[in-house]
Amino acid sequence: MVSAGARGDTRRELLRFLGSAPLDELHRAPANELVGRLNGLAQTSFACGVWVDRRLALRPEFAATGASRYGATAESVDFVSGAEQARLRMNAFVADATKQLIHDLLPPGSVDSTTVVVLANALYFKGVWSHPFDVFTAPFHVPGDTTVGVPSMTTGRSQYIALYPGFRALKLPYKNDASWQADAFYMLILLPDSGTLSLADLYDKAVSMPEFIRKHMPVEEVPVGRFMVPKFKFTFGFEASSDMQKLGVTRAFSGGDFSGMVSIGVNDEHGRVSISRVYHKATIEVDEQGTVAAAATVILLDGAALEESEPPHLVDFVADRPFLFAVVEERTGAVLFLGHVVNPLAG
Repeated sequence: MVSAGARGDTRRELLRFLGSAPLDELHRAPANELVGRLNGLAQTSFACGVWVDRRLALRPEFAATGASRYGATAESVDFVSGAEQARLRMNAFVADATKQLIHDLLPPGSVDSTTVVVLANALYFKGVWSHPFDVFTAPFHVPGDTTVGVPSMTTGRSQYIALYPGFRALKLPYKNDASWQADAFYMLILLPDSGTLSLADLYDKAVSMPEFIRKHMPVEEVPVGRFMVPKFKFTFGFEASSDMQKLGVTRAFSGGDFSGMVSIGVNDEHGRVSISRVYHKATIEVDEQGTVAAAATVILLDGAALEESEPPHLVDFVADRPFLFAVVEERTGAVLFLGHVVNPLAG
């Protein structure tokens, strides 16, 4: 949504960062097309909000794009005399949108009198496995030659497993509550083979190659031998502006052109506001029944393929070492959540 309000080199940098060329291509991306359906699905909800200082006005085209494509609600606030009240209101918006899983995303002092626009989006997901798992305690090997006992899921049922050079993939489908629902979700777990592909290398492939997740989705159920996936729960948050600048987004943080978002005034036709901070927080819990996850991002703007191998008759999938996971919508291939587990007990 920020890209829709940017112009010139600022927009080009943001689109390059997002892996899209024209803005229309970004709007047609599977993840953005899915956004419009999330609130109509049993497992998901999505919320998007824009807060603009009362001294300014959102461009009508930007407000229309936000409302039509992202369901964004816009609100005028007083950042000069009511910055703290605005911060609390935005944090409440995120907490409500994530069913109270994410609190206090914006820390004290993050919103002040220099803030002119704040954009936020929040995603909630709750999926139940098509078939629940049994639970037992199993060893898990964490970095540093340490082994810990962790509550883990197991089953004797056939599973969607595929073997690839250096790693193996497991697809765990979630149950669809309605038979008419076209959108189906699943968790994909990518497990590096011991002593071959590293977790970092596998993660780089997943984030740098748009089709990597889709191309490595198992399509056939196979009988399982040993099967183990640990239960895990963690919350992770960070401020992303420095990482974004290292990846080439610089103009948006210094003298950016957001004239497509707000009108500053007759003497400043270029809308010279800049992104000051980007806060992101995610939480996920995976157990024998299913998955509950949420993620939220708030942006503050201030003024001034590999071939699949044929699996053997019985296939083991023992996630007893660090692995990569993703929650994916099957029809579009849109990734809702992506992360990795190094120690299931380090929540």
